[in-house]
Formats: sequence, C-alpha cells, structure tokens
Amino acid sequence: MTAKERHRMVLLKFLGDPENDYPARQEYAKILKIAPSTLYKHFSPADMLDIEAEAYELRKRNSTRQRAELLVAMFNEAKKGNVSAAKEFFDRTEGKVTEKKEITGRDGSPLIPTEINIRLVKP
Repeated sequence: MTAKERHRMVLLKFLGDPENDYPARQEYAKILKIAPSTLYKHFSPADMLDIEAEAYELRKRNSTRQRAELLVAMFNEAKKGNVSAAKEFFDRTEGKVTEKKEITGRDGSPLIPTEINIRLVKP
C-alpha cells in the first residue's frame, strides 16, 4: 500500500467519524502527521474533493445514533407544544410538503411567455 493510499484511508476514517469536528483542509496535514507540502504532493484539489465527498457519505451512514437522538429530542419538544419542533419533526420524518403555486391568465388558462407583462409602479 502506498503512502497516498494510507493517507487517504486515515483521512476517510477521521472525516467519516461524526464524533470528530470537520477541520479545514489546512488541518489535514496535522491529522496525517505530515508536512503540508507532502499533503499537497499526494492530493490534488480534485482528490481532496473526492475524499471529502466520500467522507461525507460515511459520516451520514455513521451518524445514525446521533440523528436518532436529535429526532427524539425534537419529538419531545413537539409533544410539549413547540409547533416549530413538530413541523420540523414531520418535515424530517415524513418529507417536506411542497407548496404548489400556479399562475394563470385572467380566464384561468395557462400563461404563455408572450402574455406576461410587467408594469412598474412608482410608490
């Protein structure tokens, strides 16, 4: 296994752990215990983006317990009458309800782009 592969694995393990704070890229060298120049020798900006994207997915999969704790706390607040917590709880567990807005002509027919007129009115 090459040094680059080992460093990638260490970064993924660290960044994928939801218990760790997500550091700035400058801190990656400290995590790996290497010089910043070595970090940038091993990883291009595109490599860093790939690692961060993979780590984000790992972090989501590894944070089940933490997310469950938050949902329980949100549920308990909702039971106490906190409407915002209830709305957020249902948005998170049932899916957010999207508002449909339909703009029609005066007779209720659909608008076509040539029918849209904007008139500016001075206050």
